[in-house]
Amino acid sequence: AEAAQLQAAAELPRSASLDVPALQQYPELPTGCESVALTNALLACGFDLQKTEIAQEWLPTGADDFVHAFMGDPTSPDGHSCMAPAIADPWAAYLAAHGSDLEAADLTGAPFRDVLAQAAAGNPVVVWCTIGLDEPGACYRTAQEGGRTYNLITNSHCVVVRGFDLDAGTVLVSDSLAGQVSYPLATFAARYYALGAQAVVLR
Repeated sequence: AEAAQLQAAAELPRSASLDVPALQQYPELPTGCESVALTNALLACGFDLQKTEIAQEWLPTGADDFVHAFMGDPTSPDGHSCMAPAIADPWAAYLAAHGSDLEAADLTGAPFRDVLAQAAAGNPVVVWCTIGLDEPGACYRTAQEGGRTYNLITNSHCVVVRGFDLDAGTVLVSDSLAGQVSYPLATFAARYYALGAQAVVLR
């Protein structure tokens, strides 16, 4: 029923699939899922970069800010996380530096069907969820920014949505921990909303 509603709402095709790599974050970036997701999306769009380039050269880091920077060090197992603005901003800077006409659009707050619509249009979408789609863990830090509430969750994760199959009820994902996987659409959508409906698309 949910898949049918998604299709009706966004006029989605029954399925879509993009060729997005699934570089693995270990061993170089044990807490760097966000930067590796961004890397996988950029590689899918034809850019040539190493796995650690975004984390080392483009991703801002900080001791306390997790909204506009990665809190901690993504090369450390003790690193924390970052939110959509921390990915959208360096993504835009990377595109500008490489003379690209593409844009990095922060879709945070959009219905999940909009994420699927972007994938159907051929655009990889970086999305926040949880590791293995487990129930969200404990929230240990909260920030208010631009009318939104951002929460740091113990088992937060960041992946690339690269397609879907509405008949099978699945979302196709490039996951820097699990590889190329398909997840139940309803569960993935629930985790998307639980993590603040955060998404950044390259289009």
